Amino acid sequence: MAKLYVISFEGMNMEILQEYIERGKLNAFRHLLEEGHIGNLKTSRIPYEASGLISAFSGLEDYEHGVLSYWKAHNYDYIPKTYTSEDIKKHMLWMQKEMQDIVFNIVNIFGTHPAYPVNGSLITYAMNRTLRFSYPENLIRDFASQGLPYVQDMGAFFKGQDKQDFLAEISRVERMRHEISKKLMSNSSADVVIVNYTCIDRVCHFYMNEINNYGMALEDKAIYQMYQKCDSILGDILKFVDQDQADLLIFSSVGFQPLSKFVEINSYLEKKKLLVFGSDGRRPDWKKSIAFEAVQGTHGININRKEWYHSGMVDESEYSQVLHDVIDLLKQMPNPYNNNPMFESVVPGSDYYKGLSQAPDIIVCPYDHRYLPYGDTYWSDRVKRHSQTGWHSVDTVWGGLGPQISNHIVKDKDCHITQIAPTICQLLGKTVQNCSAKSLLEN
Repeated sequence: MAKLYVISFEGMNMEILQEYIERGKLNAFRHLLEEGHIGNLKTSRIPYEASGLISAFSGLEDYEHGVLSYWKAHNYDYIPKTYTSEDIKKHMLWMQKEMQDIVFNIVNIFGTHPAYPVNGSLITYAMNRTLRFSYPENLIRDFASQGLPYVQDMGAFFKGQDKQDFLAEISRVERMRHEISKKLMSNSSADVVIVNYTCIDRVCHFYMNEINNYGMALEDKAIYQMYQKCDSILGDILKFVDQDQADLLIFSSVGFQPLSKFVEINSYLEKKKLLVFGSDGRRPDWKKSIAFEAVQGTHGININRKEWYHSGMVDESEYSQVLHDVIDLLKQMPNPYNNNPMFESVVPGSDYYKGLSQAPDIIVCPYDHRYLPYGDTYWSDRVKRHSQTGWHSVDTVWGGLGPQISNHIVKDKDCHITQIAPTICQLLGKTVQNCSAKSLLEN
């Protein structure tokens, strides 16, 4: 069995990647294309890193694993709670009994925090500031003693600062991640090294508007700088792949596309007498609100049910009627920025997600994907969604090379994120029962 490198570059857009390759700007990605493969990949229907990463490393569809955002869609006290490893680890490939003889080194995959024992090592994807984010517990301290510090993505947060300051912070975090990842890659005992790099995604959110600014020099564009950074990272990884005669699988859990506006659906619900804002004008008055937006990334609307929420208003006997009344009103919502409808369709969450109990009560599917639901203001305000000019796309990228990959690609235009897990299984010579999707490679 050859060593396997599985690398996620969050936020890649195929058109942007191809353009930069064709212009001779990305030598490592060009090598991957010429010696292996780069192709199109579809991700979760409502694209979000959390959902995409769990699907990639479990082989499960969104409605099967139930992780739709970083945060749970229903929270009794209305404060969005982050998914933890206790919610998710049972799904992950490296936790399956068929994989227990495989040594994994894992870095920065959502759903791994708090850290837990694995056969190998684990550096988590923490959503809060913490110093306890590795297994073994002393791993991060050991790296720090070697002059290799590590901070989570939360260590570089967009607060409206100067562009160059933000890019420097993002680059610093990615550089720390990569230096430690290289140490883990040089570990000869690991069978699989998994790393998730995030700099493209994090910069695309705020600087996607530069892509079509033809008066701006390419070198000044923030997104180009991050693609260059990832090309350099990939170049380092290719050296390990060549040295180990290993296989390399890359993918992105989300694509990216331009965004015109996030639209606050709560404001429309207020106009329709379904929601009353509290004293701050941002969060609903829960004791007076019937419906409200769910957490960002879910495209969801929740009904304020007595059984589900601390200050619920809707009895279970009323729920079905209220649900359909709210759906009917949302179907009529206009886009406040043009004359188009706001939504292409509005459906019960249980229908959209095939009975998933954790789903929002209602799913709204945008008519125009440049205008998307804002989401619960608790987090949407904190991450400055109204400053963002780009958002996730369902269309993304995968690729690979190596002795078991380069000449074994299935020529299929309908590749899906759930196929990453069975591809990993095939490369490791394993069969995992809950991976029903097909491998991206020929048998």
